[in-house]
Amino acid sequence: MNAIVLAAGLGTRLGELGTRVPKVLVPVGGRPLLERHLEALEQAGVQRVVVNAYHLASQVEAFVRGYTRSLELVCLVEPRLLGTAGSVREALRHLEPGPFLVVYGDVFLEDELAPLVWTHRHHQPAATLAVHEESSSEAKGVVEVDATGRVTRFLEKGEQRQGRFLINSGVYMLESRFVASLPQSVPLDFGHDVLPQAVTAGSPIVVHRLTRPVVDIGTAGGLARAEALLR
Repeated sequence: MNAIVLAAGLGTRLGELGTRVPKVLVPVGGRPLLERHLEALEQAGVQRVVVNAYHLASQVEAFVRGYTRSLELVCLVEPRLLGTAGSVREALRHLEPGPFLVVYGDVFLEDELAPLVWTHRHHQPAATLAVHEESSSEAKGVVEVDATGRVTRFLEKGEQRQGRFLINSGVYMLESRFVASLPQSVPLDFGHDVLPQAVTAGSPIVVHRLTRPVVDIGTAGGLARAEALLR
């Protein structure tokens, strides 16, 4: 099984830290976040991981060169930013055919990934999204599902609502053919473009519910929250 870690983001929300360190290499609990991602992927049965890079790419390349564990790593430096979905479409040629995992490089998660893989293989949809529950929808992508766990709608970020929400956690299991249908070299985002359009078109998209908090470490507040969870 293959995976891709999306690590090309600019890190602008991290302020001065983001100008020195790519988000995927920011230390969380004394370890680079990418190291934590690779460990989780290895435990889930992944053998090969593509890491894309753009901002401070030389640091990501150096990390990949220095990696000594069992995973086969490939660093793919992008000449321009293509968004989450555009980057995965570009990386498809480096992945084996079949379903693969996608992990956003700036999320801190503690759940194991093997149950997500099982959910995808059991339902065999075009895509399986990891989601977690939050009490606030501020600046988060909200996912609505039916009783079977199939996605019915994506709600835009920024719309304030009351209650408990299922939030897109930034971890997916995708079918190669689903990604291969996207245009090449075109900037696309999964949350804003690809997944909402797929649901509208009737493509089967399901969710896998995580049980532990997922934190976006792309802000100083998020990074502090991740550190607090580890403590």
